[in-house]
Amino acid sequence: MPGPVFLEGDAVALRPPEREDVEFLQRCMNDPRVWRPALDVNPMNRELGTEFFEDVLSSEEGVHCLACADAEPLGIVSLTGSQYGPSETSRARSMELAYWFAPEHHGQGYGSDAAARLVQYAFEDRNLRRVSARVGGFNDASVGLLESLGFEHEGTQREAAWFRGEYHDMLWYGLLRREWEPSPE
Repeated sequence: MPGPVFLEGDAVALRPPEREDVEFLQRCMNDPRVWRPALDVNPMNRELGTEFFEDVLSSEEGVHCLACADAEPLGIVSLTGSQYGPSETSRARSMELAYWFAPEHHGQGYGSDAAARLVQYAFEDRNLRRVSARVGGFNDASVGLLESLGFEHEGTQREAAWFRGEYHDMLWYGLLRREWEPSPE
């Protein structure tokens, strides 16, 4: 596995994405089972994949990790600035959780493990007060993942997402540190 492991989950290791991962990112972001639920409708060529790696995944504006099982990349899990501040240094001490996984790894618990580990990192290591997440109302798997981690549905933006020819609600979820239940070590 290229690059050092940053965080260990039960089933996944989280490491910083490397330039060698651009091909994996490009493959996944061109798969409709990833880009449609992510509401990212533009195709990604090699140049755009490299730009995404350099401008987003390699910036210090958030925490971006590649989830891997053994040496195999599975998906991306991130913490980024919330709408109330650019990072955990804002007065709100809040960041937003986001994730996507390659379709062949859906439904195997990797996303839950990676997200749980990043939430633990957010509260224990970054000293955040809250973690939020947005999800399309059509994405039952993502809603289930967030709720399994203790996130509460905090609001709905009605018909805010266009998915597969229809408008859908965007659901806002949040988890406060005091509500968070760390997994037993």
